[in-house]
Amino acid sequence: MDADNFALLATLPNSDILKFVYHAVDNICGGVPVSHNDYSQCPLDKFWITIQNVKDLATKIALQKISKEQTVLLLHRLSKDIAEEIYDAIESRRTEIKKSLVSNSIKDLLHLRDFDWNVKLAVASDKVLDLNEGLVTLHLRTSTTELENDVRNISVEMSAAQVDKLLEKLKEAQQTMVQFQDR
Repeated sequence: MDADNFALLATLPNSDILKFVYHAVDNICGGVPVSHNDYSQCPLDKFWITIQNVKDLATKIALQKISKEQTVLLLHRLSKDIAEEIYDAIESRRTEIKKSLVSNSIKDLLHLRDFDWNVKLAVASDKVLDLNEGLVTLHLRTSTTELENDVRNISVEMSAAQVDKLLEKLKEAQQTMVQFQDR
């Protein structure tokens, strides 16, 4: 992220700078996007670039990848007070920004719509005469959208040891999600 990417902010009156940042953060959190009509004195190409840069800055601050001091250095064209206010404005909405980032990234993932399972006992195979191994078949119905034509059916057959390992991984994932939400 380059300090020159924020040159447009320095051309705005101080009251408009914070308003611009608040609008950009609102947009990240699912609110109304920043309107060029509110900042018509800005060239359109620089306007859109600055919005994206402010969103990138907000993302980095929310994910704690950039400190207050680094933000002030990055926004050196603005007064220290304004740069700190920008940081504080973004920091105060950290939780909302993080939740929005997570929900936006999850949209393209597969969602479990339905599942079914059954257990069977494999007593022998073409290679082993006496197998006696329990197998679980898991049938998953997934989709990336709410549309019915987007549904995919996946079937997985697992041994007892594989089922145990799957359950361990699911518990780890659940703990990670809980820890992420607590931040």
